[in-house]
Amino acid sequence: MSKKIHDYPMDDNDWFIEDSNNVEWNQSFVDNTNFVQTSLNKKHVNERAEITFIGDSVIDCKAYTKSGKDTVDYFAEIHRNSTYMALINNQSRDGDTIYDCINKPNQVNKDTKLVVVSAGGNDLLSLIQMIKNIEDTNLLHGMLLSELDKLTIAYETMLQQWKQKNRDFLLLSVYEGNLAYNPQRFYGFDYTAKAIVSMWNDRLSRIARDHDERNWGTYDVLDLREFMSSQCYYNEIEPNDRGARRIAKHISKYVDSNYAGGL
Repeated sequence: MSKKIHDYPMDDNDWFIEDSNNVEWNQSFVDNTNFVQTSLNKKHVNERAEITFIGDSVIDCKAYTKSGKDTVDYFAEIHRNSTYMALINNQSRDGDTIYDCINKPNQVNKDTKLVVVSAGGNDLLSLIQMIKNIEDTNLLHGMLLSELDKLTIAYETMLQQWKQKNRDFLLLSVYEGNLAYNPQRFYGFDYTAKAIVSMWNDRLSRIARDHDERNWGTYDVLDLREFMSSQCYYNEIEPNDRGARRIAKHISKYVDSNYAGGL
């Protein structure tokens, strides 16, 4: 797996190293670029939580909001009040991929009744970089379908390890972002990038439908594209304060409409 600076444990209250025999934590470790995610550092699990948030910067976006709050913080405030954080298990991490989430099989506490998942966006970014210079249409199409198949299997594996009786899932779609923020990044490839996002979200809907039919819990998709505008992003893809609030608001609406008596 790739090395990521934001994967390093920054605070003893928030992080721990899963395999302390292999990795020794000290304050100078932040600058140690030999740290790799195979010894995955994970957040403490809130065993009292009734809802778990897990995934990428669509949730863990505090680095991109002026307030320093992320989607989970705003959800707690909108849904009830800030004290509701005591009933939330926040396992989200900026930069996480589907494969990173697979490496968190025990990060969803037993009493969680709803898991909110945002995964796939970073995987699609890697895929776009992989294929953006391929000019052969047939090769491009074949490789694209093959890679999306791999991601689909990985996503289903991720859900499989978290499922249990009476546990529901809310899957957040991948949005298109504001590609106009930096035209050079996706120059000549913006329409293809949007098509890839659309293809993935179609698969996500199918994953939810298939799991909903054959498992104990409910699997729903919240399509972020329906309410995220160009003003909702810090850059091309990261949600800003407005974006985080908007996502939190719609998650709260979903919870209110589906769990009238509370989770």
